Amino acid sequence: MSFFSKIFGRRDPLPRIVAHTAFDGAVRVIEAPTEDGWDHAEDARRGDGFTAMVLRYVRIAPPEPLALLAKIYTLEPTRDLPEDPRATDWRAAFGPLFATIESVEVRDATQLTMKRALPAIEALVNGIGTDHGTPLRIRERRSVAAREQLIVTAMGSPRAFQELGPTIDRWFETSAFAPLADG
Repeated sequence: MSFFSKIFGRRDPLPRIVAHTAFDGAVRVIEAPTEDGWDHAEDARRGDGFTAMVLRYVRIAPPEPLALLAKIYTLEPTRDLPEDPRATDWRAAFGPLFATIESVEVRDATQLTMKRALPAIEALVNGIGTDHGTPLRIRERRSVAAREQLIVTAMGSPRAFQELGPTIDRWFETSAFAPLADG
């Protein structure tokens, strides 16, 4: 025990904050998960007329598996602009992941960039997953900046959402992007 701890008493350590910057600053999560059991990866790939950059945090440890993602899809000039997130058919978008979709809740939201806030749409989709026939919940926020679609996602069981709710909320509240349009 240090001298000051003896005088002032022992104090609990301050919460640890870990910022994760990926893809030369294009994707940032100011408060990435710090609890034990999280793995992360950065993946970039080119597709037919687009580039995708994905920052992924995955927890397979108890209480239940959970995935957190922050993604940018950049469309090439030969492609149409990204769809307005308000026009998203959430049942069609997530249909392949669900055997049945029981509910879809949609609300207006805001997505942060490093220079501004963008209008966004956020959905909460609940149902039974196709993998093991178990309950699945997906929370996703979508926004558009010129030729880029910015997406923040959490995916796991309702129990994982309940037990790791503060971590999920921090992921959504502190994910920020540096879209090309912000130059």
